[in-house]
Amino acid sequence: MNATFYNLKTIEEKIAYLKNNELELPNIDKYNSEWDEKRHKIMTDLVSYPDRIVEYEYTDELGRQVKGKRVEKLNRIPLAYQKDIVTIAVTFLFANPVKYTNKLEDTLLFDAFQKVLDKEKSIFIDREIAKNNGRFTQCAELWWVADEPNAYYGFNSNYRLKCSVLSPENNKMYPYFDEQGDMVAFLREYEKRIDGELVKHYDIYTAETFAFLKETSNGIELISEEINPIGKIPIVWYSFDEVEWSKAQKAIERLEEIASDAGETNKKFSSPILALKGEVTGSFSNDKSGKVLQLSGDGSGADFVNPPNASESLRNEKTDLESIIYKMTHSINVSPDALQGLGNMLATENAAFLFMLPHLKVMEKMAVYVPAFKRRLSIVKSFLQLMNASFRNSDLDAEPIITPYIINNEAKLWQDLMAVNGNQPLFSQKATIEMAGVKDADKMIEEISAEREVRAGNELI
Repeated sequence: MNATFYNLKTIEEKIAYLKNNELELPNIDKYNSEWDEKRHKIMTDLVSYPDRIVEYEYTDELGRQVKGKRVEKLNRIPLAYQKDIVTIAVTFLFANPVKYTNKLEDTLLFDAFQKVLDKEKSIFIDREIAKNNGRFTQCAELWWVADEPNAYYGFNSNYRLKCSVLSPENNKMYPYFDEQGDMVAFLREYEKRIDGELVKHYDIYTAETFAFLKETSNGIELISEEINPIGKIPIVWYSFDEVEWSKAQKAIERLEEIASDAGETNKKFSSPILALKGEVTGSFSNDKSGKVLQLSGDGSGADFVNPPNASESLRNEKTDLESIIYKMTHSINVSPDALQGLGNMLATENAAFLFMLPHLKVMEKMAVYVPAFKRRLSIVKSFLQLMNASFRNSDLDAEPIITPYIINNEAKLWQDLMAVNGNQPLFSQKATIEMAGVKDADKMIEEISAEREVRAGNELI
């Protein structure tokens, strides 16, 4: 591919070549219509879910009884399961920050790498990436350098390393890989507002150069081109086959139908209905006499009609559909109703079994995220070696560790360890205070000791 790409003479040919990519662009409009509950079919599809035309009678200005028609809006109940499923997936992936274990004795470059991640707030970047992958199946992170003198990374530098998350919602992205699976070119297409008008831009990244272009009335114009200083494309690419809720979409639509149908039933039958038999005189007016109905004729009578309860099969279907949604997406229902009665289980080591399905999904996703984070590490290392000459003979070999979220159960663990340890303390007072988040543990110990002496003195008085 390299020879063919670089032999192309014009920028237009290169862009067309990169766009002729086997990687299918995500269907953003479809995914957004499923994500946004206001755009669900139950809300927008008036053919499948039409409003009702109701006939009624009324008295016109001449006292005549006239028949008319009016539109009665359908009860439309959208359910935002898609957002719930993605939120749960992101939480189990990255509620715990990704940790990197250093495999080398030299820690200076590794420490600088950690400071880069800390300064860029990588915990939030990782969550944003996971959310984009869950919503659109694809995402990319772009590393770049800004002119900003600083000492953020343990050394003085004129540049700051920054990271941008490229979402498919605002970017069309075309990564190109060779037969070995290595990225050899990356095309980003996006729009930028200039002087009140949206102008289409193209960025092309290769291991040799960065090219920045825009569309004009005369064709595609080169804005600037620069040498790639690190010799590798500063892009980390993420790609999955399906959105998080893909397998549950039909079940969600059916649940919305059931909820809307239930709303229609309640709308029709929630008010009392009085059934009368025989000839009726009197009415329900506000005066006393009007509050009595007189019925005449054999078999006359009046009874309130109660609507039948929802069928057992409908309730079972609703329960089954909710179960399908969470099982098919390897999620867990964390609503208060679903967790009711599970308090003891959540507070013990059994919580791991309760969260088995979302943990299995995290393990599956590691096949994408771990190699991607290793590429991130390689890109940041190359930039740091340019920014600090002392790092150029150093290497960075670290392993990203993703720890699936689980309810904090450390108290139970410490209790068990103390029992094994003969009920002896596991931590010093200072260590315990530091674990509680107190910054100046020594000062806190002094204050506790002083208060203890005061209390002891008061008891002696």
